Amino acid sequence: MKKIIKPKEFPENIVLIGMFGSGKSTVGKMIAEKLRYTFVDVDHLIERKFKKPLQRVLDDLGMKKFMKMEDETILALRNWHCVISPGGSAVYYPKGMRLLKTLGPRVFLKVSLPELKKRLPDWSNRGVVCRGGNSLSSLYKERAPLFKRYADITVESGGKSAERIAREILRVLGREEKQFQKR
Repeated sequence: MKKIIKPKEFPENIVLIGMFGSGKSTVGKMIAEKLRYTFVDVDHLIERKFKKPLQRVLDDLGMKKFMKMEDETILALRNWHCVISPGGSAVYYPKGMRLLKTLGPRVFLKVSLPELKKRLPDWSNRGVVCRGGNSLSSLYKERAPLFKRYADITVESGGKSAERIAREILRVLGREEKQFQKR
């Protein structure tokens, strides 16, 4: 972990980045519920806009147009009191990643490749941008340094429950679990 944020500086938003399957949605929903924030999943925004699953949007648009539209969706975010989960390919969009930093700290949910392989035996219908190859190993190799570069905070998520990861993130950001128990 890189930095502990003092309580008076608690962020208006929290951005969770990481590979697909790292737990961004599950952990994000838990954090949003604890903080009484809104959970914003960029993949779901895209699915809602096109009224079809992400994989079909990707198939219909093709990778290049999909990536342009995904970047535009990220750049349009102007949310407050949200936990934001952009797709794993968000790290391909430098402008989008800079915008996300202005919204809140980018928390990288780091998970090992072997753990991802266990979690995702079949990821063929997830709507994954495969810019750097079609294997999970090649995607991981390409994206891991990008997640590391953009992360303001890194939290190891492998082998931990979603609840434990959520508590760890909140603790690093300056909120202790006891602050939520009286609500």
